[in-house]
Amino acid sequence: MAKRKENGSKKEKFVAVRKNSDGNLCEFKSDTGKVYDYEMAVEAIEQGKIENAMLFTGRDGKQHIRSKNDGDDQSKFSSMKEF
Repeated sequence: MAKRKENGSKKEKFVAVRKNSDGNLCEFKSDTGKVYDYEMAVEAIEQGKIENAMLFTGRDGKQHIRSKNDGDDQSKFSSMKEF
């Protein structure tokens, strides 16, 4: 059964990533085709709109994004195609 948001619509999943020149994640593309910059992605995750990502606080005190460990290597950001 698909996970649902409170308004009844299906949660999005990130399916592709873009990295900056330093190799850090900077953009995420969802299964609906929407592209999120890093700040937009953090906000969407906080709001529960993304099902395969989570936030953690780094040593720098900032919120960072990581893929959820669901046992599927293909859902890891490091395994996703770049766009």
